[in-house]
Amino acid sequence: MSLTESFEARLIEGIQPLRQYVLSINIYHLFETGLFDLLLAEGGLAIEAIAERKAMEPDRLRVFLGYLRNEGYLSEVDGKFSLADKARKIEEFRPWYTMFVGGYDETYMQIGEKLSRGSGWASRNLAQVGNGSCGISRHDAIPLTRKLMAKVPGRCTRLLDMGCGNGRYLVEFCEALPEIQQAWGVEPSAESCREAEQMIARHGLQDRVHIVNASAGAFLHAPSSFEPDFVVLGFVLHEILGQEGPAGVRAFLTQMVERFPHLHLIIIEVDQQLDSPQLMQHGLGLAYYNPYYLAHPFTQQRLETPSFWEGVFAECDLEVVAKEFTDPEVDSTGMEVGYLLRKRGS
Repeated sequence: MSLTESFEARLIEGIQPLRQYVLSINIYHLFETGLFDLLLAEGGLAIEAIAERKAMEPDRLRVFLGYLRNEGYLSEVDGKFSLADKARKIEEFRPWYTMFVGGYDETYMQIGEKLSRGSGWASRNLAQVGNGSCGISRHDAIPLTRKLMAKVPGRCTRLLDMGCGNGRYLVEFCEALPEIQQAWGVEPSAESCREAEQMIARHGLQDRVHIVNASAGAFLHAPSSFEPDFVVLGFVLHEILGQEGPAGVRAFLTQMVERFPHLHLIIIEVDQQLDSPQLMQHGLGLAYYNPYYLAHPFTQQRLETPSFWEGVFAECDLEVVAKEFTDPEVDSTGMEVGYLLRKRGS
């Protein structure tokens, strides 16, 4: 921008990140308050009708809806508000708002403080991170998992999902694969476990799906008669790595295989490519991976490269049966990597 441009022109350009920051938060609120679903179902509604249906303050609601109207996400005709096409088009991306705004907003607000030596870890809303991640998984991790499962002869009849979040992963698999007789989910967040049980009940899967509120390590040390033939570790190892280091990951994988020596492991992780000039100028690199990378080292998580993980697998005597990536129609960066593993020689 030329310095001869007016201050106002420079100001407008300079505060666009502020506009996008406030907008992302309020799109999240549009979803989370149920206002999006109400307007989607009912069409045009007056302020008074919306306030009555949602038990909201009319004056505050008027400003909130007016804000989103001015940003092009709502339409107002004769005093009635409805969803604009712009809002309808972002509905499928709702889980990204759940994870980044609902889950990591508090993390980002603590970054300046947590840059200081000895300042400890930033907080995050684990339930919202899990819920958002589960929603995103419908597009990337779940199809990737199914692709890896197809590499194994026979059928998956007993599935264990470590870090199952709100249970969406388990529900999707049980509905898609009727041969799954038992599916267990292990999740450390009590709130996510409650949501998982509610989702399982809504889908009538109580007889096939069982939720355990525990950490992955605690589950492995607890007595259980359940013997899975597949274990899914979606974005779990980088949590263990951040909290317990490489030795903790090796101990966890070793314990897993000792406990279930004949299983196949499906591991999905994100490649650490923060310093790749090419990938980080990719549209999804900037829109998704750049903020994703930012949150992890502040919340006791450690992302690593495929070569690192493959070295850990070798140390744990695990054989890589297959290695796959997300569908390039969804994510062409190749930064989400899936592995199918088994104990060497099994």
